[in-house]
Amino acid sequence: MRKTPRQARSKATVDAILAAATRVLLEIGYDKASTNKIADVAGVGVGSLYEYFPGKEAIFAEIRRREDQRLFDLTMNREEPRSIRELIRRNVALYLEFVQSNLELHSALVNDVPQFAVTQDELPFYRDFIPWSQTFFERHKAELRSFSDLHQVAELAARVVRAAINNYVLHTPEKLNDPAVEEQLKELLERYLLKDA
Repeated sequence: MRKTPRQARSKATVDAILAAATRVLLEIGYDKASTNKIADVAGVGVGSLYEYFPGKEAIFAEIRRREDQRLFDLTMNREEPRSIRELIRRNVALYLEFVQSNLELHSALVNDVPQFAVTQDELPFYRDFIPWSQTFFERHKAELRSFSDLHQVAELAARVVRAAINNYVLHTPEKLNDPAVEEQLKELLERYLLKDA
């Protein structure tokens, strides 16, 4: 974003732009979306849109950033797990639930929006979540197999969950409802991380 909205009216304008962009994305797709179309649907002048966003890529990056922030908040606002096995099982189930709560939007963000438009804005989730996971792993190190770099392990585990589920979103979203998929992903991570798995 070019600038962060501070006043209620500015925040309402940005929220209207993002809501309109979401609607446009779902109705006509990323390729046909334009700043003019988004501004028209939002009921704001295109000049107001450019006051906050340099182009449509930035708008969709902000939608993705907000989705990542929502996921992080959901993750952190739950009671802390008592073990790494519980952490694995909770995080897999939570990401599946998160994706399925708005599958159409998640699918469009993963499938239609080019990665260059969102890659940098995925970093805040990893920036905040990976260090938290690493610290959790350090506190529960007795449960883990022997690893030399817990930061790398925490990052890999988080990326595996997202990549596997996002791949189902892209190719076979109906399988997200299959309990075996969730269970196998949990078992895969448990076998990788836990020394007693």
